[in-house]
Amino acid sequence: MTDAQAPAPAAACFCVIAHPVTSEEREEVGKALAYARQIGDLAALPLLIAQLTGSCPARA
Repeated sequence: MTDAQAPAPAAACFCVIAHPVTSEEREEVGKALAYARQIGDLAALPLLIAQLTGSCPARA
């Protein structure tokens, strides 16, 4: 792949609760959410769900 064909880097999220921007970041948060559910981490669940929901200027 040449530089002209390389995908543009995703913008960074600067929200208070950082949203995942790339598909790899979304997958990582999804795995963390599944793990938090598995171990019963009730404090982490709302934060992880907030990362995956809501509008974010970086994803626009």
